[in-house]
Amino acid sequence: MLIRELKDTDFDDMVETYFSFYAEVEADPSFGLLPFHQRPTKEEEHKWLSETLRDVGSGNSMIRVAEVGSHVMGWCDVRRARLGSPIDHRGVLGICIWKEFRSRGVGTALMREVLEKCRGKFEIVELSVLASNPRAFKLYKRFGFKEIGVLPEAVKRSGVYIDERLMYLKL
Repeated sequence: MLIRELKDTDFDDMVETYFSFYAEVEADPSFGLLPFHQRPTKEEEHKWLSETLRDVGSGNSMIRVAEVGSHVMGWCDVRRARLGSPIDHRGVLGICIWKEFRSRGVGTALMREVLEKCRGKFEIVELSVLASNPRAFKLYKRFGFKEIGVLPEAVKRSGVYIDERLMYLKL
């Protein structure tokens, strides 16, 4: 496994990974990631990737991808919270890993690299994790994130409510 910077040639792998989460949510409404109600188009995802590359270049985002066998199997990113505002010292973390590569150290490697690269660029990293995702919660705690609250019934899928745990790390 190789942890590296994002390249524009990663588009197809990232879209395939992200789109796979929709089937997981359909099979299990308590699935930990928060995709949109409806799958975006490839064009919308391409726009996201272009904006991400731009934000990385301007220092307002940090992203690393996990490559296995020349394919991207996951990524972790931190995006500046509301650029140009009194909260732009904060970054919001997100992480996505292809199902077959979870529990193999990919998340740990991505988090280690991204958080190290965030030092000096962000003062605080925050995230939210669904209460139905104890594996991710445990990973975040290992990196020093502190739970600062719970938003009850934050997510509603298939008539089921899921609490959201809010976490914080001062770099």
